[in-house]
Amino acid sequence: MQQRQLTDEQRSILRQCLWDLTLTPEDFLAILEGRLVKKWPDQAFCVARLLESVNWFEIVEIIEPNALCSFWSEAAKKKTRFKPLKEGMDFVCRVLQ
Repeated sequence: MQQRQLTDEQRSILRQCLWDLTLTPEDFLAILEGRLVKKWPDQAFCVARLLESVNWFEIVEIIEPNALCSFWSEAAKKKTRFKPLKEGMDFVCRVLQ
């Protein structure tokens, strides 16, 4: 898979997740999508960070809900700190199946 071209708005949305990371928005998205594998941060961390940092309506401007559900793993659940986010993602993924 090749790197996606992000709009300025999408870059701005993803920057909300990067406040303490030295990643570009493109690299963050590549980790989320599994196109870039790093020991740290890993995909599970990036999924949790995205959900905790960005509202749902902005997330779906960048990542389709079905794709987001494919990233929603047990590891991502363990790294997500807030129970309502976990329950919300479980619900969305159940409905989309």
